[in-house]
Amino acid sequence: MSPTVDAARDRGNALKCELAGEVLRSFGPARFPAIGWSMLPAIWPGDTLVVERVMHDQVRTGDVVVVGRQGKLCAHRVIGKAGDAENPQWITQGDALPAPDRPVAKNELLGRVSYLIRAGRLIAVPAELNSIKRLTAKIVSRSVPAARALVYLHRMVHASAKSAPQEPVPCQD
Repeated sequence: MSPTVDAARDRGNALKCELAGEVLRSFGPARFPAIGWSMLPAIWPGDTLVVERVMHDQVRTGDVVVVGRQGKLCAHRVIGKAGDAENPQWITQGDALPAPDRPVAKNELLGRVSYLIRAGRLIAVPAELNSIKRLTAKIVSRSVPAARALVYLHRMVHASAKSAPQEPVPCQD
């Protein structure tokens, strides 16, 4: 692709991110598709993230928050706090990433993932991973082929589950 096409796509993505942030700040809950592997195994590509507006003093360690940064949205887990009462910051990290992100400023925090929708089911986001999920995250962080294999297997399992009748997802106010 040409640099012009890439630049136009980046501007389009930045506008979408800005619009999503405004929707969350102004109206409340929003839904976003998960597309990356950084939060495996808690969040899988294809999951729908239901994000609620949250005040900065309501963010806790273990929450998965959505951050708007550099024209992109990112959902990572809060692993610590930084800053002070006037300028709070949070340290976030993807469950399957080897290192934390740079601190999140108050104006970058868009909301908290309240739950996921996966294969038509509502799923709570755990505040911490159990030992098997922690091991899975470590494997994914160290091996792209392992991550691809896990995502492929996950899709196969959920593709067969989609053919079975499911209960509808209730509307959220």
